[in-house]
Amino acid sequence: MKIVIANSIGKDKNADYIIHSPSRWSEAVKSKFHWFAYYPWELAYLSSLLKQQTKHQVKFIDGCLQRLDQEEYYKLIMSEKPDMLIIESATRMIEENIALALKIKAVCNTKLVFVGPHASAFPQQLIDQGIDHVCIGEYEFTVLDIVQLKPKDEIPGLYPNGRRPLLDIKTLPWPEDDDVSRMDYAVPGEPSCEFREIQMYASRGCPGGCNFCVARHVYYNQANWRKREIKDIINEIKHLREKYPQMQGVFFDEEAHNSDKQFILDLTAAIIENKLDDLKFEAMCDLRFLDEPVMRAMKNAGYYKLRIGIESASEKVLQAMGKPRDLNKTIDLLKSAKDIGLKTYGTFTFGALGSNKIEDEKTVKLIENLLSSNLLDNLQLSICTPQPGTPFYVYVKDQGFLRKKISDSDYDGGSTAVLDYPDYTHSKIEEVKRKALLVRDHIFMAQKIKKNGFGQWVVFVFKRYGFIGFLVKGFKRLGREVKFQTIRWTK
Repeated sequence: MKIVIANSIGKDKNADYIIHSPSRWSEAVKSKFHWFAYYPWELAYLSSLLKQQTKHQVKFIDGCLQRLDQEEYYKLIMSEKPDMLIIESATRMIEENIALALKIKAVCNTKLVFVGPHASAFPQQLIDQGIDHVCIGEYEFTVLDIVQLKPKDEIPGLYPNGRRPLLDIKTLPWPEDDDVSRMDYAVPGEPSCEFREIQMYASRGCPGGCNFCVARHVYYNQANWRKREIKDIINEIKHLREKYPQMQGVFFDEEAHNSDKQFILDLTAAIIENKLDDLKFEAMCDLRFLDEPVMRAMKNAGYYKLRIGIESASEKVLQAMGKPRDLNKTIDLLKSAKDIGLKTYGTFTFGALGSNKIEDEKTVKLIENLLSSNLLDNLQLSICTPQPGTPFYVYVKDQGFLRKKISDSDYDGGSTAVLDYPDYTHSKIEEVKRKALLVRDHIFMAQKIKKNGFGQWVVFVFKRYGFIGFLVKGFKRLGREVKFQTIRWTK
């Protein structure tokens, strides 16, 4: 049997480029110079698992990495003539991915398997639309059971059966690196990665309960954190370094890399012992489990940047989203990280439960203060989007806060708000997020020019994006600076 494992379509019907991150939320960008690709980690693990455990022909294809629209992707998949097609899709692209799959099925009589967040949230809808198998939650071993033709009613995780117990991630092989190159995701790479960093996963899960989190509620359906064996992580790093001499570092892009203090102390010690500390490491971390000893150990092992979810300056919002945090403790940790010599990256979101214009403006002010004080080196801004299957989605739907006229493609998280709170409309949410973006870009530009001069910024952008990319990004940055000056003088 010929099996094709496919990431989402990479270019939508509006010719926007898709940045697919289904364990969080996917978004679209207008320009290819603002595009990058996340390594589709669970599909990649599935691909290597099927290759290891079956004798079928398995082919992994990533339409996002290749920036393919529906027609281009159709031609590529049809060239494989698949007997089975496995597609992961977030809500953002579900309509186009279903259309693609059904078109292939009509020609090749292909069995269709849908996995990922939208499949977990709306399994019956997909069955009604013609999808043959729908997996709920973590899907690697569920798909393996389907491929091995086990009786449907005996496969946990296959709708309408109940969920499969969370898997032991130590039983998984290393993820796909043959049909696609993991290095390809590092060039140009995630924008805040400062080196050629390959995305890796030392753990899976999070002990937290943020009500907007797709990974926690849709994939896992419970608080959890599972670690890999230290030796296996080290061996994977060694293997990747040998395979890719141009590799400069590792981005541990998991939910909460540092959820166990002893695990981090052991991992960092092993990195040093195996002489891998000349690589550059960064990781998604949980503020609750950071302290000075952990951060010093990470710094000594070659970690250069920590990414943390700050989300909001409002205690009201943090409480409502299920992520209560003392802001003073957050600032103290940022100061400690800077004293130790670690860079910091914060994530912030607008339009979450409990928010209004006043509360979200507090976050804009916090961003301005943290950047101006050099306590943050970079940050991510998003619109808190109620992805189907999360408690956030259930609540706002029940309360009637979802906008009346929205499509699946509006569940973007980058620029579109799908909520109208009684005192905080979608347009106001988008406006505050844009203001935060202008503040961020202005401070970054001013700091870079002050530190290195305007010429250095020009050289950096030119080297990374080429002449056309330099013009596109330069004009866009200039436009944002004009808008920033406008809002500053009209306060």
